[in-house]
Amino acid sequence: MLNISEGHALGDSGTLEVSEDEYVLSLTLRIILGTIMIIVCTGSVLGNLIMLLSLCREKPLPHSINVVFISLSTTNLLLAMFGEPLVVVSLYAGHWIWGSHMGQYEAMWVTTLGLISMMQLGLISFEQYSRFIRQQSLPTKKLLVIIFSIVVVCLGLGIAPILGWCSYGPEGIGVSNSLMWQELTTNNLSYIVTIMLLGYFNPLLVIVICYYKIYKLVQGQTTIAIEKIQVNDNITRLKINKNHTKVVQERQLAVTITLVILSFFFAWTPYVIVNLLNMFTPFVERYKLLGTIPALFAKSSTFWWIVIYSLTDKRILKACKKTLQDVKRKIRVWYFS
Repeated sequence: MLNISEGHALGDSGTLEVSEDEYVLSLTLRIILGTIMIIVCTGSVLGNLIMLLSLCREKPLPHSINVVFISLSTTNLLLAMFGEPLVVVSLYAGHWIWGSHMGQYEAMWVTTLGLISMMQLGLISFEQYSRFIRQQSLPTKKLLVIIFSIVVVCLGLGIAPILGWCSYGPEGIGVSNSLMWQELTTNNLSYIVTIMLLGYFNPLLVIVICYYKIYKLVQGQTTIAIEKIQVNDNITRLKINKNHTKVVQERQLAVTITLVILSFFFAWTPYVIVNLLNMFTPFVERYKLLGTIPALFAKSSTFWWIVIYSLTDKRILKACKKTLQDVKRKIRVWYFS
C-alpha cells in the first residue's frame, strides 16, 4: 500500500491509503487530462485572441452579429486565460494547490463567465431570428445595453455564493471548484434553481424557438425572387448571381451559428446532468472522477467554437488569416528594428 495525501480509505495512522494500481491509474489519468487541458487552454487563448482581433479589425460578419461575437470571444478569452491554467496545474499536482480563497475566485470566475456565455448564445439566436423573420437587425445600442445587462446579472449571480447565497467548494477529485451541488439546503437549492433556469434552460428555450422559426422559413424558400432588368442577358445573370450569393451566405451563417451553439450545449450538458445527479444521488460523490471529467469538458467550450468557425465560415477564416499575416509582419518589423 502507498500512503499519500489523496486516496480512498483512511489507514490506522490517519493517512489516506490507496493501492499502487489505483495510484498509478489516477496519476496516468491526471497526466492525460492535464495534457488535453494544456492543448485546450493554449488553443482557446490563441484562438479567441486571433478571433477577437479579426472581428474588431476586419468586421467580417454583419454588424449586429459581429458585436455579439466580439462579446462572446472576449468572455471565452477571459475564461481561458484566468480559469483554465489554474486547473491544469492542479491536475498535474493531484489536488487544488492555490488555497481556499483562490478556489472561491476560480469558482466565481467560471460560474460568471459560463452564465454570460450561455445567455449570449440566446442573444445571438434572437438576433438571428430578427434578421431572418423580421428582416431587420437589432440596433447596436440596444445590443450593447442587453450585453451589459447580461454581464451585470451574471456577475451578481457569480458573487452571490461568496456573500452567502449558496456556497462554493471543491468538485470531483478536487482539482477545480464549483457550487456545492450535493448540499440540498433551502438556501443552496433556491440558488441552483435560479441559475439553472436563467443560465441553461431559458437560453435553451430561446434558441429552440428562434431556430425552429428560422428553419421553417428557410425550408419555405424554394425559389429566389429575381428582379429582371430589361437591358441584356448578362446584366440579368449578374443580378441572379448576386442574390443567390447573399442567400447562400445568410444560410451558411445560420448553419455555422447553429453548430457553435450546439457545441456549447454539447460541452455543458454533461456537466449539468452530472451535477443534477450529484444533487439527488451519492453516485457522483462515490466516483469522484465523474465529477471532474464533465467539468473539464465544459471548459473546452472556449476552444470548440473557434474550430467550428474556422472550418465552416470562409469570411471568418479569411479575416483570421489576414490578421495572422499582419501580426507576423509586425513581429518581424519589431524583431529586426
